[in-house]
Amino acid sequence: MRHAALLSLLLLSASCAPDIPNLDSPGTTIVCLGDSITSGVGAEAEHAYPDVLADRLNVDVINAGVPGDTAADGLDRLDEVLEEDPWLVIVELGGNDMLRRVPPARTEAALREIVQRLLDARVVPLVVEVDVPFGRRYGEIYDRLAEEYDLPMVDDVLGDILVDPALKADPIHPNTRGHALLAEAVAEEVERLIEARKELR
Repeated sequence: MRHAALLSLLLLSASCAPDIPNLDSPGTTIVCLGDSITSGVGAEAEHAYPDVLADRLNVDVINAGVPGDTAADGLDRLDEVLEEDPWLVIVELGGNDMLRRVPPARTEAALREIVQRLLDARVVPLVVEVDVPFGRRYGEIYDRLAEEYDLPMVDDVLGDILVDPALKADPIHPNTRGHALLAEAVAEEVERLIEARKELR
């Protein structure tokens, strides 16, 4: 009986343990690493999704978006991101890879290295899925990474925005309303992570 009770307690403890890696990160900031969407192209001034996210969470959010960046370009800038002492990095990359027809394997390798380096630095990676009808092979990358690394992911949002003309400022960028919807979806995931972090303290 005593062994059964102990086993039940261990199973309960395991089920309550966080699956997301690095929730105990010592970092202090939130950084958005991405391309022109992260940087705010298409949105009104100060209405890029990282700005809206910061307002909703009432915390500082560092915008590390650079127009034109591929996944490999984001990887090249990762040291700069880590210098900001993040506990959370929101990764929105891959759209330019699709537009430039970068081989999906190369895109996946770059995203995978970004994720691995963030994990090694005790940072939580939150991946924004870039999933559009013409980019199926690229879209599969995000699911693989999320499953293999137990990553939180914002899925089925950016792709929906990018195929809705009412939410776009031009053929490839969300408008202010599109940025707001993306920020809302990201915020829901970040709020969940923040609550999980609090439970560890």
